Amino acid sequence: MALAQHINIKNAKKVNDYLLWKILKFGTALLKQLWWHTKAYTTVFGIMFLTFASIVFLCIHYLSGRKLNHVFPNETIVDQK
Repeated sequence: MALAQHINIKNAKKVNDYLLWKILKFGTALLKQLWWHTKAYTTVFGIMFLTFASIVFLCIHYLSGRKLNHVFPNETIVDQK
């Protein structure tokens, strides 16, 4: 009877070690996948941010240029005659 209990404890320890190993392996794989996705999406969002910032800059530049044209109208050679 004592031998049977010893075997069961040994088997239970093996099963627990196996399950712990599987959980750690799954967790490691999940972290690697998350790390890869983070790097990829960081690049994509960085490019999107730069594109958006460029469009905003161009809009501000265009609108301020139109306002300056109303304040300081260009006189062409035809207008000067």
